[in-house]
Amino acid sequence: MNSFESRINLNIPLSSLSEVVSEIYGLGKFKENKIIEIGYEDFNYILSTTKGKYIVKVFSTIRTDKDTINLTNRAVSAFENGISCPKLYKNIGGGNYLSFIEISGVKYRLIVMDYIEGNDFYTLDSKPNDKELITIAKELAKLNNIDYRPPLIYDKWAIINFKEEYNKNISLVSKDDKILIDKVYEKFNQIDLTKLKYGFVHGDIIVTNIIKEAKSGKLYFIDFSVSNYLPRIVDIAVSICDLCLDFNEKEALGRMKIFLNAYQHISPLSEYEKECLNIFLATHQAITVLETTREKIEENNDSKENEDFLKKGQVGLRFVFNHLTQK
Repeated sequence: MNSFESRINLNIPLSSLSEVVSEIYGLGKFKENKIIEIGYEDFNYILSTTKGKYIVKVFSTIRTDKDTINLTNRAVSAFENGISCPKLYKNIGGGNYLSFIEISGVKYRLIVMDYIEGNDFYTLDSKPNDKELITIAKELAKLNNIDYRPPLIYDKWAIINFKEEYNKNISLVSKDDKILIDKVYEKFNQIDLTKLKYGFVHGDIIVTNIIKEAKSGKLYFIDFSVSNYLPRIVDIAVSICDLCLDFNEKEALGRMKIFLNAYQHISPLSEYEKECLNIFLATHQAITVLETTREKIEENNDSKENEDFLKKGQVGLRFVFNHLTQK
C-alpha cells in the first residue's frame, strides 16, 4: 500500500507542519494530530489544538498549484452558498482559504476546515436511513443548482470519463467483469450528453464523503476534490448507487424512489434524464470496478477501502445491470 506521507512528500514530523498550520490560521497551540487513512490522492488529517479540532487537507504532489486553487474554489463555492459542509478557515496573513507553506525544501498546499465530531457512513458501516436519504437528496439538488462553472478537472473515477478509462483499463479486469462492462459500454455510447441538464456536481457523494454529527445527527458533505460542471445526473447516479442500493431488489427500488422524489421536490428531472438514469447507474458501477482494479494492480493498493469498493462495484454492476437496465 502507498504511504500516505508520500502523497505530499512529507519529510518532517507531521507535528512540525501542524505547528505552522496552527499559527498561520490562528487555531491556538498545537496539541496532537492523527492521519485519516481513507480516501485517494490527497493527505487529510485531524489537527487538535487548544481551541478545538480541525481537518487539514494537504493537496497531493500530483496536483499543480492551479489545481489546488481550482479545488479550493470549489469547496468555497459550496460553503459560501450555504451547502451543509464544514466551515472553512482563512489564514491570518492574507485572508485566504488556501495556504502555500514551504518547510525544509518541500511546498505544502493546504486548506483547513472544522472537524465534525462524528463519523462518515463508511466508518459507521451503515447506510443513511430514509429520513437521511431525503436530507441528502435535497441538499444535493441545492448544490446542483448553484451557478458555478469551475474549470474542468479530469477525474478517472467520473462516469463522464468512462469511455477513456474503459479503453485504458478494460484489459485489467476479470473475464466475468469484462462481459458486463462491455455491455454497459455499448449502452453508454448511445447517450446524447448534450441533451442532459448540467450543473455544479460534487461527483462523489458516497458513504465516505458524508459525515454524521454524533450529537445532532446533522449531515455534512465533505471533499469537493472531484466536483465539476457536469450533467447533474452524474451526482444522482453516484449517490443512488452508493447510498440506496443494497442489492435487495424491493428495498433498493424503494430507497431509489425516496431519493428521487426528494431530489425532484427541489429540482425535477427531464424525461431524457429519467430515460438515461439506469445506464448512468450501471456505468458508475462499471467504472468503480475498472478503477479499483487498476488501483489494486498498477498502484499496489491493497487497502481495505479499495477492496471494499471493488467488491461493492462488482456486486453492484451485476445487480444494476440485471435488475434495472433490462427493464
